[in-house]
Amino acid sequence: MKLSLVTIGQSPRVDITAELDGYLPTGVEIIEFGALDHLDEAGIAAIAPRAREGHLTSRLRDGGSAVFGHGHTVPLVQRAIRSGEDAGADATVLLCAGDFPGVVHDKPLFLSERLSHDGVRGLLSGLGAGRLGVVRPLPEQLDAGYAHWGRSLGRFPAAMAAASPYTDSLETIAAASAKVADRVDLVVLDCMGFGEDARRAAAEASGVPVVTVRGVALRLLSSLL
Repeated sequence: MKLSLVTIGQSPRVDITAELDGYLPTGVEIIEFGALDHLDEAGIAAIAPRAREGHLTSRLRDGGSAVFGHGHTVPLVQRAIRSGEDAGADATVLLCAGDFPGVVHDKPLFLSERLSHDGVRGLLSGLGAGRLGVVRPLPEQLDAGYAHWGRSLGRFPAAMAAASPYTDSLETIAAASAKVADRVDLVVLDCMGFGEDARRAAAEASGVPVVTVRGVALRLLSSLL
């Protein structure tokens, strides 16, 4: 099986594939494509968020990161999905915790956002009052985050905070998690850039269960492969 990983930033996503290798069965071939693969620094600067446009952030090829507008990114994501299918992918995984409805695909397309939201909802069903705390990368994403998770859960998260897996330290991520912990039963680190090291730091600081959207989505996906 050939599985295409599509990032909204630039490929390769060595941070994600290192973790994914532990979940995949033998015989799965990974190919990678990024929405921003063909853009240089000036090109990325040109798609900075406009007024009232949703903010996205992702990893770049050189290990840095960028912030860009959601509306600008949709056609670039579509292009990357098509590139993977043209390269022979049997299925595609979109590596973003944001919402990308309406993208066109011929082969199965798995949205990390849907996989993770549905998985988190299931986990919450067994935890106390089911109150969710969310850590998102950017302060500009917090207001939209309440609505985004509210649509999935049927009620708004109890608390939210901002810390980035790309620009902030583990200590800052842990502090953001601890900030929301006293009002929740579960904390989710809501960006595909958050890995197991961030999850462990957040869990130790918060004292409540912590999951990453990456871990939930990839584990659920691996059960199908």
